[in-house]
Amino acid sequence: MADPFTLKSYQDQTLKVLRDYLTRAVMLNDADTAFYQMTKRPYVAAPGLPGLPYVCLRVPTGGGKTLLAAHSVPIAADSFMRVPNPVVLWLVPSQTIRDQTLATLCNREHANRQALADRFGENVRIMGIADALYAKRAAYDGGAVVIVATLQAFRVQDREGRKVYETNGELMDHFSGLTPDQVGLLECRAGTPIYSLANVLRLHRPMMIVDEAHNARTALSFETLEGLRPSLIVEFTATPVTPEEHDPGKGNFASNVLHHVSAAELKAADMIKLPVILRGRPDPREVIADAIGCLDELARLAHDEEHATGEFIRPVMLLQAEPRAKDKPVLHAEELRSLLTGDFLVPEEHIVIATGDMRGLDKVDLFARDCPVRFVITQSALREGWDCSFAYVLCSVAEQRGQRAVEQLIGRVLRLPGAKRKSIEELNCAYAFARSASFQQAAQTLRDGLVFNGFERLEAEALVRPAQDSFRGMEEGGAAFLYSEPLPAGEDPRRYMADIAKVTSGRVIVDPGTGHLQARGTLSDYDKNIMTLTAPQWSPAIDALVLKSRGAKLKPAEGDAPLVRFAVPRLGVKRAGKLQLFDRTHFLDVTWKLEQCDPSAVLDAFVPPQRSHDEAHLDVTRGGDVTIQFISDVHEQLALALTEQGWTRPQLINWLDRRLPNRKDIVRTSSTLFIAKVLDAISGRHAMSLEAMARAKYRIVEALVVGIARHREAWQSRAYQHALIPQNGLEFATSAELELVFEESRYAYSEPYRGGVDFRKHLFRVIGDLRAEGDEFDCAVHIERMPQTKAWVRNTAQHPYSFWLQTSTDRFYPDFIVLLNDGRYLVVEFKGEPYITNDDSREKLQVAELWAERSGGKCLFVMVERSQFHRMDQAAKPL
Repeated sequence: MADPFTLKSYQDQTLKVLRDYLTRAVMLNDADTAFYQMTKRPYVAAPGLPGLPYVCLRVPTGGGKTLLAAHSVPIAADSFMRVPNPVVLWLVPSQTIRDQTLATLCNREHANRQALADRFGENVRIMGIADALYAKRAAYDGGAVVIVATLQAFRVQDREGRKVYETNGELMDHFSGLTPDQVGLLECRAGTPIYSLANVLRLHRPMMIVDEAHNARTALSFETLEGLRPSLIVEFTATPVTPEEHDPGKGNFASNVLHHVSAAELKAADMIKLPVILRGRPDPREVIADAIGCLDELARLAHDEEHATGEFIRPVMLLQAEPRAKDKPVLHAEELRSLLTGDFLVPEEHIVIATGDMRGLDKVDLFARDCPVRFVITQSALREGWDCSFAYVLCSVAEQRGQRAVEQLIGRVLRLPGAKRKSIEELNCAYAFARSASFQQAAQTLRDGLVFNGFERLEAEALVRPAQDSFRGMEEGGAAFLYSEPLPAGEDPRRYMADIAKVTSGRVIVDPGTGHLQARGTLSDYDKNIMTLTAPQWSPAIDALVLKSRGAKLKPAEGDAPLVRFAVPRLGVKRAGKLQLFDRTHFLDVTWKLEQCDPSAVLDAFVPPQRSHDEAHLDVTRGGDVTIQFISDVHEQLALALTEQGWTRPQLINWLDRRLPNRKDIVRTSSTLFIAKVLDAISGRHAMSLEAMARAKYRIVEALVVGIARHREAWQSRAYQHALIPQNGLEFATSAELELVFEESRYAYSEPYRGGVDFRKHLFRVIGDLRAEGDEFDCAVHIERMPQTKAWVRNTAQHPYSFWLQTSTDRFYPDFIVLLNDGRYLVVEFKGEPYITNDDSREKLQVAELWAERSGGKCLFVMVERSQFHRMDQAAKPL
């Protein structure tokens, strides 16, 4: 089991982008400009909330949106709100998700709660609306407060919402000792603040987290949010409203997507099951039979996985029934259950129905080893609030006529148990069985469902695969019989012919001319049992036919495997007779004496508060309208709500020390001594008292981060250069022992290539992070057209299964890796002319040439500009 408290690389990157944006917004005092600088896209202001930082993090289904949301709280508190006790209003789309979110945040062993505890310790109060209506002022002053609720709970039309805005004597102590400025923020009656929960929130200018934000895009939703005076809004959704869909006239407001996580990143991080293996038949009974056979086979493989690794998995099937109809017979939920128990002999206890009227999943623990449930029948009730990674198979007997049929449900079979890749490859895939007369129609429906769950269209096209046995005979109406087994010698073929056809609904027949049993598709354990009961003398043939039908059952269609093995040797260091992958530990193996560094680097980054800039809240537009500088205004209002302690010098030093990120290379004694030197320097240069420095503590933290980063970079560069000198003891080697194997299942990227050029030599279907124009694109075209190129890969950056070389400060990810016809590897880094000679490029060139030199001619490296593409041809010349 993967450590639930360890973030995946894509999650770290997502949170880094959020932190960078909020830091930049504070620096510029402008959420709009900060967003444009980060994304180069226009910013859509939240209606009624001008100046509010309002951004969206787009994460596909299965990416851990709730965990990311929990980690965003300390980031917002430190980078933007600048308060030790933030108030968070966490809005979710349904009561089911509210209950689930509250449960994980209240559970001190859960990763979501741990994300808060890492920053706030035990000083966290988790509440629903019912608790918040009685929470005293001390609960807010003592630490972080997180209120989880539905958006509907804050609408006055809702019964619970009316309580939010009504006066409540339990909340009276929140409103004592307020300044006139604070009273001016509140809803009052006869000049006196109403003692309401809404007013408590207005006082604290809460951070708002909006889960599944596509459900909160109307004018009414924004009017509700505006009335609570948030300090910032961070949305988490798989399907944001795009700028193309932005239509305020229809109450459809676009989201400001700050960062997008791709499905490929989730797959490479072992978060989701992909690809989705699709089978389909026009006859619903055949669809169900195929799905049951798949489930049986997965159960067998799960048993083998547990025997090999110790991990328990109990595969579950999700069946989508048809809605009831008065004018025609349909396979509604009850009818589907009868079909399972009658035609397929599924025991009653193996089935639950979870629809709007029947709540069979309540109090059922699908993860329990002794849970008997294998089949969950629904229509669309599971579209939200159902999260079971044991769900492997989606079977839809509803006639496939459009994306709505499966879009809500496909995401429920995508999560990979334990967020850990399985040793048996079939357990890393999801399986879908669709009722459809056309494979193309079924596949497109499934792809539309993936897009609905936050996947890019290009990703969805590549991630739905046909299986071998479903592909054959499907376009012909599924009539072909695929598997055959002779009956035992001396048996009369006609003896059980009618009975076998009846109990299997025609999926297995007896050919009296040849004396063979014939099956139309995959057979399940239920098929085997009912046929054995019907024709016990034919048991050996039945067993053989069932096994034969499962022979290639879980395999995707032929042609999916890469045509070449793409395995790049990496740079290692020999230590104690063993070869280790060269990384920063080989030159940063001693702690860093920060206290010996000059504090002037911090002073250069520190800007003390100045009334003329930091306390000027009013501005005048060209039209003469008075506007408010939103971020400065928020900071002042939040400061009014704080109960500041009387700071001592040791307290301030310790507070600053705890806020320093990335300090694994610095012992605490060293950092606190350095901070003390910095405070002395600030006090001397700016004549600031201890109290004044305490008020400016967030500015000091920002300056410390900048100054320490400068010292760290210089120290690392010296240590790195020292390590690369041969006589200093490191023995380098480029070896296949440390090779990186490129596999499609591990290939991650942020954005797929969408250009018109067909790159046939690229190793994978989808090319990651390549724009359809520009110098890097032209470089890719040149590589594609080189006659020496056998295959190539766009090497994406910052992903765990990409090729990298260690530099002094980080990892260097070259742009392209080319497998030449003669078996050598050519690594290409494209650099624009202004960057080709800077220090960073020189360091990359130095380590890449070392890697190539130690390979004994197996590996080549070139760093090229646009005018130097010919250097790739020269390097790739046959030996």
